[in-house]
Amino acid sequence: MNMTYFKIFTIVLIALSSALAAPAMAAPKWEVIVLNDQGMFYIDANSVTQEAGRKVLWSAIDYKKTQTTAQGQPYLSAQTQLMVNCEAKMARVMHLTHYSGAMLTGKVVSRQGMLHDWMDIDPTSAIQRIARRVC
Repeated sequence: MNMTYFKIFTIVLIALSSALAAPAMAAPKWEVIVLNDQGMFYIDANSVTQEAGRKVLWSAIDYKKTQTTAQGQPYLSAQTQLMVNCEAKMARVMHLTHYSGAMLTGKVVSRQGMLHDWMDIDPTSAIQRIARRVC
């Protein structure tokens, strides 16, 4: 093996070792937040992070009845990435994925990003319960 190949091999080996040594992302830890007329709302407690003073997290809703997207596609559950401004009591949906099955199973029906501008958190909403839990 000449010196160039040895250097490349060493660099690749170090890169692989570093990647394997990095901690794996924690599996979702779904915690029930509220059951209402729509269904059961959850948050992934392992996903809660802070960015610029705002909380970012993944949430899920398991609907009681089949829902329909704007395009007419049926779904039973949805996963959202939320950003919550605790101080201003505002939130926005960053990403939304609809699933054909219960609790984020089945086929992905639709996927959307950056859905809403900042909205005031309704004090009677599931998002209020989520904000109270993470803020």
